[in-house]
Amino acid sequence: MDSCFVVTEGGAPLATHGTDLALIPASTQKLLTATAAIAILGPDATLDTRVVAAQAPQDGTVDRLFLVGGGDPLLMTPDVQALREEIPELRGSATTSLATLADAIVAAGVKRIPKGIGADDTRYEDLRYLPTWDSDYRTEGQVGPVGALTVNGGFRELRPKPVAVDDPAVFAAERLGDLLEARGVNVGKAPSREQAPQGAVEIAKISSPPLRQVVGEELSTSDNLGSEMLTREIGFRVSQLGTTAAGTQAITKKLAELGLPTQNAVMIDGSGLDKSDRSTCPLLAGAIDLSLRPAFAAVLDGLSVAGQTGTLVDQLSKSLDGKVRAKTGTLDGASALAGIVDVTRPLRFAFLANGALGSERAEIAFRGHIVDIIATFPDAPPADELVPAPGAKRTVAPATTTSTSAPTTTSEAPFTTSP
Repeated sequence: MDSCFVVTEGGAPLATHGTDLALIPASTQKLLTATAAIAILGPDATLDTRVVAAQAPQDGTVDRLFLVGGGDPLLMTPDVQALREEIPELRGSATTSLATLADAIVAAGVKRIPKGIGADDTRYEDLRYLPTWDSDYRTEGQVGPVGALTVNGGFRELRPKPVAVDDPAVFAAERLGDLLEARGVNVGKAPSREQAPQGAVEIAKISSPPLRQVVGEELSTSDNLGSEMLTREIGFRVSQLGTTAAGTQAITKKLAELGLPTQNAVMIDGSGLDKSDRSTCPLLAGAIDLSLRPAFAAVLDGLSVAGQTGTLVDQLSKSLDGKVRAKTGTLDGASALAGIVDVTRPLRFAFLANGALGSERAEIAFRGHIVDIIATFPDAPPADELVPAPGAKRTVAPATTTSTSAPTTTSEAPFTTSP
């Protein structure tokens, strides 16, 4: 088992261990994707979903509409928006309303679409799941099919168990057609994949919330699909290639330009689902440091707050409510946490562990133990005593043995939050 940690105050190291180790970062990888997205795309950027046609409506008729995806991971139907409000960790989180887009189409005078709706997601590659991901990520609803046009995270059903669609673009066009029919529009043929014609006329458009909010949702709720779509958008903006490979290459390059230590990092994806991803504690701690700069405030704002928001809503000691902002990470064989503890003074930290700890509950408790110890500064133990042995009893007094840990389950899903 391997582990690393970094604890700093104002940029000065207080405790470090294993800083040269490159370990599986799990969802703390999203910190890197979010940081690069803000730097490359800008905090005020939007992701636009457009509806176009070969020509403007004639007497209320458009022969065929085309729904063109722009990489918005928050596009949702009213029923799913309502479902999110029932989940404490997701309540109030940002979304983009597909119903509002349907209203705009009706307002543009469209009453009949004889040839139906074409689904255009050619902005990104059509690889839905990375071949190196575990197969149960799909079957257990950890991530929906990735593409430039998706609605409801690419899931046809969410309860009692998520059911992913095969083609997220066609599904999005299907749901738009349903909303239009409910508004009295006659939609002819069933939707199908088709690229919009060159020189098409824009009928309607809906923009995502500003990127600062998209990034905030990605971090707070540990949104795998959102992170993967942002990765491909970064690739598209930098090289006109909406691929995961182009995106991760651009992210790594940008992080290095920002002065972060990327030497030992490996980015296979943007979400941290891939077990070949590698990061270091100094790299994650550097991303936290950057988040304190005004230009990267969206990253800081997106971190979960202990006892209040996102994945930390119920994971840490009650005494730390409101005093810890961090990004969690959990995969089989990997546990991670990076953020800020502010009890007596603000301390920045990053922690990674790869190995076997036991149950998911034990892993979360172990991670909480680390934060409890950091929060005792200046009374925390020496650096070589910060990490207790797996299974060691949590006590108020600092633990006195060293080792590492990791969870035994993967727990990240589009409409629940990950540990």
